[in-house]
This record gives sequence, structure tokens and C-alpha cells, in this order.
Amino acid sequence: MVDIRRSESLFQEQEEPSTKTSKNPIVRFQSFSFLGKSKQKKAPVEIGNAHAPGDPIDPEQSRHSPLAESGDGISYSLESTSLIEPEVFANVRDTSRSCRVTVVILQAKDLKKHMLGTYVKDPYFKIRIEDISFKTSQVKSSIDKDGVLQVNQRFMFNVKDSKTAELHVEVFERGMLGSEVSLGACLELHIAKLLEQNLDEKDERAKWYELFLKDGKKKMPGKVMMDIVAYIAEPEQTINVFVGTWNVGNTRPPADLSSWLPTNSFYEIVAIGAQECEYQPEASFSECGKDWLHSLRSQLGPRYKILKATSRGQMRLAVFVRDNEEKAICEVYKDSEATGVGHVMANKGGLCIAFKFWDTRLCFVNSHFAAHVGQCSARNGNYREIVGQLRVGIPGMDILSQFHHVFWLGDLNYRLDFGGIEGKSTTPPKEPWLNVVKMIKAGNLKELLQYDELAKEIKASRVLYKFEEGEITFAPTFKMQKGSLNTYSEKRLPAWCDRILWRSVEDCNVKLLSYNSSPAIMTSDHKPVAATFSLVTYSLPSFTTLGLATENDQRWHIRFTSLQAKQLRASDIGGSSDPYVLFMGPNVIREFRTKVKHKTLTPVWDPQKDLPTLVLKPFPLQRLEKEYLMVRVLDFDYTSADDSLGFTVIPISLAVAAFRKGPQETAYFSVELLRHGLPTGTLEGEMILTREKSFAKRRVDFANKLVKKTIAARNSFKNVILLKEYGCG
Repeated sequence: MVDIRRSESLFQEQEEPSTKTSKNPIVRFQSFSFLGKSKQKKAPVEIGNAHAPGDPIDPEQSRHSPLAESGDGISYSLESTSLIEPEVFANVRDTSRSCRVTVVILQAKDLKKHMLGTYVKDPYFKIRIEDISFKTSQVKSSIDKDGVLQVNQRFMFNVKDSKTAELHVEVFERGMLGSEVSLGACLELHIAKLLEQNLDEKDERAKWYELFLKDGKKKMPGKVMMDIVAYIAEPEQTINVFVGTWNVGNTRPPADLSSWLPTNSFYEIVAIGAQECEYQPEASFSECGKDWLHSLRSQLGPRYKILKATSRGQMRLAVFVRDNEEKAICEVYKDSEATGVGHVMANKGGLCIAFKFWDTRLCFVNSHFAAHVGQCSARNGNYREIVGQLRVGIPGMDILSQFHHVFWLGDLNYRLDFGGIEGKSTTPPKEPWLNVVKMIKAGNLKELLQYDELAKEIKASRVLYKFEEGEITFAPTFKMQKGSLNTYSEKRLPAWCDRILWRSVEDCNVKLLSYNSSPAIMTSDHKPVAATFSLVTYSLPSFTTLGLATENDQRWHIRFTSLQAKQLRASDIGGSSDPYVLFMGPNVIREFRTKVKHKTLTPVWDPQKDLPTLVLKPFPLQRLEKEYLMVRVLDFDYTSADDSLGFTVIPISLAVAAFRKGPQETAYFSVELLRHGLPTGTLEGEMILTREKSFAKRRVDFANKLVKKTIAARNSFKNVILLKEYGCG
């Protein structure tokens, strides 16, 4: 099945076949792509937790995302024969580049009911390329005086065969008893011809397309405006990313933010987080959030488009993309978590925006942690809650399990820890305050940073585990006297409250270009902070085009020759757990599970009895070299929902390297499990990559044919009965 990438589109739902899942709980492994460089190592590989989710979800409903399934509708009982020798494939590489098609349905016009001739108020669209289709929910926007309906929904497809693929778009309305009534379809558009056009100007690409009956002969009332782009993606692209954070202090920002925000179009991605951003908007704006976005857009310039913006309480997060890179964006998600009073008040918490840039997954988290000296444990708890509760992509997976790069920014509120000499009051004693200010003015920042609370907590693995931060060479950003360039308020000890950190999966590296503050902005008691990065993004071939790859339904399989976990968290009252593991994702044909091991914190699974064989989708070998298995370990409960014991990823590149050595070579792995963003045990074992002839798909095809024949026979029988009943036989 084609791997679809969908860009931001409100109310989009993917049509998926119903599937059956096993009732027996087990460990969850999900295959996904992290696109780093594979390194062949003999020693155990220690990596963090990350993955790429399955099929995209509605970004407005990011807490509800079905897994990408194989569409088989049955559970696999795999029978494999004839293992393929590695030399057959070791030197065979699919060098074709990915073909991507982006479709933006902008508007619809004159959509009218058949016979009645009245406008259709709530139409919806189905769009399909090859064997993948999407369906929007009903479009609820109002129709203007010219009969135009605003749609503005975006789709992205990976295309298997650009020479034969066609784009199909059809418009529907709801009929009686929920039935579908077609309002017409656009004529098929050939992807090969779209590739030949290769136009760059968006206004040249946006066109009106007439609607016809399905046979293409009779023209129907109405037409659809679409912006359609087909292109061949570059295998690698280096992009630059700007990340900024500022506690605005609930005061209108100055008109000039150029000392903080970029003034040119150097960056492909710009992410800006704000805290305490609630002030009286200008008369032309109905709310502060719109006023704030206008200020940012005015500073960034016309080349930057809003990819996504979200707010909760006084926290705001906006991500912009440069106009010539919009085509690279898909699978846009957002979510938020309040950590304030009762975990409901949104004065503190986190916001998240995540998306794919080609096949590289990026996530930005803007957070505002608990304030005041002595609240370090509360701040650590804020982090754990945000990681554990934010939901984007795969349901049940934390944000650190899904992305190549996670950028964490915000007013983290960590202070300078002098061992309690600052007292219990929020207002510090005079002498410690004077000493800190003198050190700042003398430029003794390195000495002062020895007392930085956040650095201590990261070193102790109590917060932001495996996150990195650039060298701090700027003065503390809090607490400033408003209206001053570098004068600190005596109400609080100065501190580096405003921070930007990042975390990347192994072999996916980020280069920090700069990390600084902006003292010239003086309207708040915080100074803005900015960091800039350079990173490599990837576009991987989605499907094998080699004839050898599909002969006799040969597929890549991963078999585990051993698997065990150590130092798992006790989830049950008796001090033990009932662990199992899950494997899932867009690159395995379905979710796979191990068996449950009861009452143990050090489970060992028998490879013959307890472990599944993972069947991968037909991707080329060089994609597997950059793929990861996503793994989730859970505790099985009979009477309640299964508890999470940890998340991790296993690089398939290890198995690929072993496969190239010989057909029976195994790859050893040892990876950390994370829960709520902190270490909670390890998972280790050995795996082998094989190329095998599988009978599973044949069984599915046979079952599908049998169902079709049964339905056809039933319909034929009904027709005979009706003809006899009405005397026509």
C-alpha cells in the first residue's frame, strides 16, 4: 500500500479498510523512518526514543489517529519458504527518486442539487491516486453571492508509478438516510503530464476543473478550483531553522522586533513560542492571538506562510514555512497540555506543533513551567506531564517517540541554585542579589552557570533527558526592569529562565548555528532568546520498482532470535508487571505483538513461541537502511487499560548491515526505554533480516475474491427473486 504524506488539511479523513486486531496483548513495535546515516557497530547501540507515525491524521483531532494497516482484514499466520541469499539483493539498489503529488482543493463553485437546482450547503470530496484515497468531512463554510464555497484542504501522495498513475477527484453530498450522492467528478489527470508542466508560480497552477458524470461524457453543474503540483523530490536537502522564545509579560510588544526575529528569508522554517502573551489588541483585531500573529508576519515578511499556529491560555506557538518549501510539508499536527492548577488552568503547560519536511519529522514544543525559587521538582513534573500527555500522531505514543528532531523552547523557569541562601520568600535577600548582579556585570557567566538549576537537573537525568543545549554566552534573561536594556529587578534573583534545547534520534544530527538573547527589546521583564540550526532532511523512495522485489510476493521480514527487557517499572500492586511488546507503523504490514510474560520485571521471550515475524511493506533496501522499528512496552491488565512501561526505537540499519554479511547473520541491539521522557529500563536482543516468499498475501487475495464472488452470487439471486415476484421472469 502506498505511503501517503498529507499536509495540513482541516477535517480530512483517510478512507481505510476495516481490520481485525489480535485480542492477545503483546509488545508493540512500529516501523518508521528516521533517516539518519546507518552506522555498523559491534557494540550495543544506545539510542533514544523516536519513531515515525503511521498514516496521517486530522490535525485538528490529533488525539485520534488510526494506525496505518495493511488492509488485509485478517490476522497473519505466516508461512515462509525459500530464503533469498543476500548476494541477490546486496548490490541491487532502487535509485529512483520519490514522486510526490500535492493537491490543494481551494474552492468549489455552483455545486447544485440534481433536479432541484439549489445550492449544496455541505459537500465533501473524495480524492484518489492509485490505491490510496482520502475523504474530507463535510465543508461547512458559507457560500458567497457568486456561488463560491471556500474549501482550502491539502493532500499529499507518494506515487508508485508516475507513468500510469492518475488523479481522481469527486464531489458528494449526503442523501437520504446518509447515502452518498455524487455531484460530479473531474476528468482523470495523468501524473506524467503534471510532471511535465513543472510550473513554479502558484497562481499559474491554480485552475478551475469542470465536473462530469463518471463516464466523462455529460457535463455537470459546478466546478472545483485546485492547485496541483507533481514533482520529483531531492534525496537530501539541508535546511536552516530559526527557533525563538519570549515571555512577553502581558504587554504589547514593540513594533520593531528585528533584533530578535530574522529580517531576511534565510530560514526554511521559523518557529516562535510566547508565554504570558495576553494584551489589549489593536482595534482591527478581535483577539490578542491574531494581533500577535500579525506582529510576527509583519516582521518576517511576505515570503513566510503560517504552517500552523496554536494557543492555550497565555501560551502561543506559531510555525512558519518559506513559500518555496510549502510543497515539502505534510502531516501537520498540534496539541496542548495544561499543567496549571488542577492540571486545567492554562497559565502553565505546553503547546506542540509537529510535521514532516519531506520524510524528516520535526516537532516544536513551547512550554511554561512552574515559577519561583524552590519549585524545581514542580518544574520537572511539568516536563514529565507534557511529554506523557501531549498526543500527536500515533495514539498512545509520546512525542519523543515519533520525530527525528524535537525542539523544546520556552520559559522553563529554572533558577540559580545557591543551596537555599536566597531564602523562602520570592523576593531575595539584598546581598545574594547584589553578588549575582556584580558577577553578571563583570562577565563571570561561566562561574554563575555552575549554579544553573536546569543544567544540574539534566545531568541528574531528572528532566529533558538526552536533550542538548548550546553554550550560553548571554546574560540571564530574567528578571529585568521593564524599559531597561540590562537592569535587573530586585524582586527576583536573575536567572536564565528562557531556554531552547533539542533532541535528535541517533545518526540524525543538528548543527547549532547561533544561540543568543535580544537585550534591545525592553517591554517585558524577560529578554527574548533565539537559536538557529542547520539540519539535513531526506526524501526516501517509497516503493520498490524492481521486478525482483515483488516476484512470488517476496518481502523483507525481521525475525527476532532473542529479546529481553531489564529493570522494567513495577506497574502492579505486588511490585511486578506483566510486560508485552508492540511493533507497528507505516513500514510493517500491520501491528505485531509478542506474548505476555507474567509477573516479572526482567522478561525473556522465547523466539520460537513468543515472538512474531515482522513482515515489512515493499520498500527498497536503501530505505530500510534509514528505517527504525518503533517499540512500545506495556503492562497487561485484565480489568483496566494496559499501562505503558516505556518507548524506544530499534534501527533496522543494524539488521541490513548483518544481512549484507550473510543470510544467517544476526544484529545485536540494546536500547533504552523512556517513560514520560525519562529512562525506565532497557530492551535488548538479536534480529535477522530476511527476504522470503510469503503466502500470507495469497491467503488475503483468496479471501477477498471469495467475498466478492459471494456478494455477486447473492445479488444475482436477489435479481432472480425480484423478476419472478413481479412477473418478469
